[in-house]
Amino acid sequence: MVKNSLTDRGRSRVLGLTPIRNWDLWTVAPSAIAYFFVLEAAVAAASVWLLTKLTAVSPADWLRFGAIIAAITIHLTVVRRAEEARRNEASGPHIDLTSVWTFAAAVALPGGLAVIATIWMRILIQPIARRQPYRFVFGTASMLASTLLSWAVVHLSGVSLAATGNVPTDLGLVLVLAITAVLYWFIQVMTVAVAFKIVTPNSKVLDFLGSKVDNMLEMSTLGAGAMLGMLMTSHWVGPLLLVVPVILVNALLSRAGERRAHLERLLREQEQLHQRLAADAHTDYRTGLLNTNGLAEYAGRLAERCRIDGEPMTVLVIDLDHFKRINDTWGHPAGNAVLAEVGRILREKLRPGDVAGRDGGEEFVVALKDTPVAQGVTIAERIREAIGSLAVPTTDKHRNVVTLYGREIQPPEPEGATLQAISASIGVAVIPDNGPDMATAQHSADAALYKAKENGRNQVRVAGLDIPPRLMPAPRADDITKPITTRTA
Repeated sequence: MVKNSLTDRGRSRVLGLTPIRNWDLWTVAPSAIAYFFVLEAAVAAASVWLLTKLTAVSPADWLRFGAIIAAITIHLTVVRRAEEARRNEASGPHIDLTSVWTFAAAVALPGGLAVIATIWMRILIQPIARRQPYRFVFGTASMLASTLLSWAVVHLSGVSLAATGNVPTDLGLVLVLAITAVLYWFIQVMTVAVAFKIVTPNSKVLDFLGSKVDNMLEMSTLGAGAMLGMLMTSHWVGPLLLVVPVILVNALLSRAGERRAHLERLLREQEQLHQRLAADAHTDYRTGLLNTNGLAEYAGRLAERCRIDGEPMTVLVIDLDHFKRINDTWGHPAGNAVLAEVGRILREKLRPGDVAGRDGGEEFVVALKDTPVAQGVTIAERIREAIGSLAVPTTDKHRNVVTLYGREIQPPEPEGATLQAISASIGVAVIPDNGPDMATAQHSADAALYKAKENGRNQVRVAGLDIPPRLMPAPRADDITKPITTRTA
């Protein structure tokens, strides 16, 4: 059995379908309902007609039938738990090895007994597969269609299943069985593929063919079924001889599936670990921004992209004013809290696709994609004002709770003058006006930063220009700030 045993989860992954969780047939497209009805009615009519012929069945056929029913029962009872696990792990067509019994029944048994054997196998499969009733009926009809057509081809061909000693005749039997096996496989594929093509018109029939390995396994199973059918014609105990090897193969497949799932899980975990390590190697843990290495990589990549696209890129170099005084006065925990807040501001004030990082100590670097100098100065001024308006709760050297404020706001504490400790000076440069690459532009922005420091700090300066710190251009109408993802470059 092959294509009609696709798992819900596996089919969803392969075809992008949403499985129907309830059994209400009316949730299916009317054309699919009509297709189901026609196929099931045709198979039911043929099955009933063959069942009426059971009165002519010989005792030897009844012995073969009993042996194959026993083999099916033993097989599916022993492998039930492993089969459930394999179905749950299946990512596409699921091969359950039951074709060895149904194909053998089509080859060696009268049509009516082949129908009963197939239905019995489906009854035993249902608790494992847990199909909705209408899907169970359709799947059974699909398998019966393959079995009945295979039975018709073998028995109407007139070939002898026993060896005759005549080479052309015996080779003709091989050819008939090979054609029948391909036909058996094809009918199952097409009956299911047509159904899902009707339900999901955008799907492709090739999506239902399965992998090369899946189909090789199914053909091997059908080959074993053909040999079992030939063996049953000479001795009825054939199915009982084959049941143990089939169970062992099923166990090997289950073990291989478990190992594959384990390896896939290890690979996923390794990939996740690699991603975490790569992120840690490029991240400044104190601010959540890029570190020096990450900044060089991502900002350089963004600069190259802007150069290729012919877009300007603005570089901001931000330095916290008198940051050493914060560490000396209130201690390093206070300085760390200020750095963390500045990192938060940069993540919130910049746009997706921009790059921000801490370049050591109290210095930060920002790369703004597709940003001319006027818009870059506007963003820099917005950042400067946000830093100057901070209120950072922290502790001093003696673990007393204290709040440090930016120089843009008046703190409510009596000692507010000494607590106004946070501000930033910002240098601005633009590629390509101030250099063709990130390194040159950053050097130019550094020079502008020093100019801001020399002119009193807490201001924005542009490389090569003497712009008064308060005469900044108004924000553009489309200059809307959004939270930044610092790794998009």
